[in-house]
Amino acid sequence: MVLRVAQQVDLSAYTGFGVSSRAAHFADITGEEELLQALAYGKQHHLPVFVLGGGTNVLFVRDFPGLILYMNWQGIDWLDEAGLVRTACGENWHSFVINCMTKGFHGLENLALIPGTVGAAPIQNIGAYGVELEQFLVEVRAVDTRTGRVALFDHAACEFAYRDSLFKQGAGRHLIVTHVTLQLSAHWQPNLSYQALRDALSSETPTAEQVFETVCQIRRSKLPDPAITGNAGSFFKNPVISSEKFAALQVDFANIPCFPTDDQDLVKVPAAWLLEQAGWKGRQHGRAAVSAKHALVLVNPGEATGEDIFLLAQEMSSSILQRFGIALQPEVQII
Repeated sequence: MVLRVAQQVDLSAYTGFGVSSRAAHFADITGEEELLQALAYGKQHHLPVFVLGGGTNVLFVRDFPGLILYMNWQGIDWLDEAGLVRTACGENWHSFVINCMTKGFHGLENLALIPGTVGAAPIQNIGAYGVELEQFLVEVRAVDTRTGRVALFDHAACEFAYRDSLFKQGAGRHLIVTHVTLQLSAHWQPNLSYQALRDALSSETPTAEQVFETVCQIRRSKLPDPAITGNAGSFFKNPVISSEKFAALQVDFANIPCFPTDDQDLVKVPAAWLLEQAGWKGRQHGRAAVSAKHALVLVNPGEATGEDIFLLAQEMSSSILQRFGIALQPEVQII
């Protein structure tokens, strides 16, 4: 198979924000042979390489001068009857959740409707409504861009943290995830640890389908559809601060909410609450805006550029630092 590399490709259709930006070189990757050829092409032409999945967690501020590897690699392998499953990186995440549930393999229902592809899931350690991907991860298969060699990473090697993993740090940035292996359960047991999900359910013993549908309803009520309004979901991470810092903030903001972390000396504060208190919800800023549904979601109403959205994010972050003394970190990858 001979790799085809396109030039000057418009990326607006490949990203959640839908902003206008172009890739100097673009390769559609559907298998290992194409991936290795693309990496060789990048080295031969001395190009920076960027791996693009669903594009739902990335913002291109300007044109990309290098090679985009569009990971369109498909395939799901059901490895046993107990819920062990291996899937290729290009599978749509939400569709994968539906496939697992239909197969009778459970655990991912709380992660329904998260945009993007399977390959991005371990990189970001996606999570929602009391569930994180790492709870099910067995192994990640990846290709090292420097050597072209395949490497396998078990759960411990992935170094998972809140919206973080080995693949976002240091040498891990040279790894391209190609397959993810998960251990799900053939026996349904709902995870109702998240209060908002419990409140939205009509039953204390819901079915998998009821949890799935409720999660979808909650997400749709809060987040705009990127097919209609360009966005990348939550733009900022929920900041983690010291308990001492939180107690000091309670003096001026008595109703500031928090969530516990694995460290008793640290708490997590909802970034959306901070941004709402600062008046960002629904605000327009030039050609970019903040969603009227959710203060954590930046949107492209139609004509915004990547730079417009980036400048809005910077101003939002600066206002939170000034008012609360908390530095917001982007969850979205900014290129």
